[in-house]
Amino acid sequence: MNHSGEYLIDHEVFDIPGHGELALKVPRAWNYRYTKTDEDKPPLITFYVKDKFDEEIFQLNMSVLWDDGYQRNVTSSGFIYSLVKQTGEVILSQSDESELILSEIKGTGGKGYLFDLTDSQAGQGEYKYLTQGALSVGEVVLVFSLFSNDKKSLLRDAMLKSVKSAQHIFEKSV
Repeated sequence: MNHSGEYLIDHEVFDIPGHGELALKVPRAWNYRYTKTDEDKPPLITFYVKDKFDEEIFQLNMSVLWDDGYQRNVTSSGFIYSLVKQTGEVILSQSDESELILSEIKGTGGKGYLFDLTDSQAGQGEYKYLTQGALSVGEVVLVFSLFSNDKKSLLRDAMLKSVKSAQHIFEKSV
């Protein structure tokens, strides 16, 4: 953090094979792993910071969905809402919450939804808090999952700023 309490921000750009690039603003202290398998599968971007024991203190996973010819209108509000709701309902029974509450978010490239769940029974090496969702970003959908043991909202706020800053860069050939 700088003297005014703001995180120093870097602009990171990630290749989305066959679908342009994803640009994000992320705190400079965050490390990442970028994993891609082939043109047909979305890459996985994992942000993290390690503590003095070389353990990750959080993990933020991001991947990108696009219209694959079968899934139409992946960037529509209805598709994103349904995707986030279905995902949340699958893991709700493993959380402390009895109800899944979706919140709308708006980014520079579109809107989406997220939810927060808690697992107070998380064991050693597991995370207690999950914030998960998806956001329309231009012609793609950014899917994200933040795992942490930080009940404070600072990390969640930093994650949301990064997610909301996402831009899809895609130049179609003429």
